[in-house]
Formats: sequence, structure tokens, C-alpha cells
Amino acid sequence: MKRLHLHVVVESLPDAIRFYSGLLDTSPCCGGGNYANWRVDQPPLNLAASLADRPAGIAHFGLEVENPAELTTIDRVLHRHARTPGNIPWEVSVRKQPIREETRS
Repeated sequence: MKRLHLHVVVESLPDAIRFYSGLLDTSPCCGGGNYANWRVDQPPLNLAASLADRPAGIAHFGLEVENPAELTTIDRVLHRHARTPGNIPWEVSVRKQPIREETRS
């Protein structure tokens, strides 16, 4: 596993950016008018915060891997457990290329 991924829906993006940037001691690596994303190595985390037409809280949880070959192992492990813990959806993704910064107003 490369990183844990957590996507949260927030009520105020500026407040979330201030809070999570302080918590993680870094600014978002990318973002736009309705989202921000932090990718940090310690702890290995890909955190996304966004505005959405639903209540604030966890949108989804995921695992980020280095290459497609790791998906087989992770999928086998996840099949042994419930795929949806409670009401929190999850995903597994492969991230090999660097995230490029986006600027939107």
C-alpha cells in the first residue's frame, strides 16, 4: 500500500484548508473551486476535502497502491472482510504519476 485515502465533505472549504494544512503541516498539492487535496508521505495519506450537495462527513475511504499488480493482493485481502464498513464506501486506486497542480477560480 502506498497511501491511505480519505475524502471528506466539508461545509467551508477555506476553513477545511486552514485546518488540514495546519494538521498536516503542508498546503494542498492541488485543488479547485470546490475541492482541495493533500498528499503527504508521513503519515502516508491522500486527503481530499470537497464541497458537495450532502451533509458534511466522510465521503469515502480508500487505499492507494504503487502499481496494478498490487490490486490483486489487496482485493484478495478485502474479500475476506466486508467491502463496506458501515455506511462508508471505499475504493482502491493506482497512483503512479505525480499530481499536477490545478488552479481554478
